Amino acid sequence: MRSASAGFNSWSECADARGLPDDPEFRSAFVAYLEWRSRLAVMNSQDGAAPVLDQPMPKWGWGEVGGPYRG
Repeated sequence: MRSASAGFNSWSECADARGLPDDPEFRSAFVAYLEWRSRLAVMNSQDGAAPVLDQPMPKWGWGEVGGPYRG
């Protein structure tokens, strides 16, 4: 099984290949989104999971403040 960091490195390589910005602020927001979405996927794929279907999308951007996802 690949490590999480290897997976995120692959996503970073894909971002490079597609010409997405490589500035630290963008990459930080990009990785934060990937980490958030990955956690949700793990939580929602567990036996007996009851995903919240009408949960609003978090605000993503450069310099957005806020804590971690609380499901």
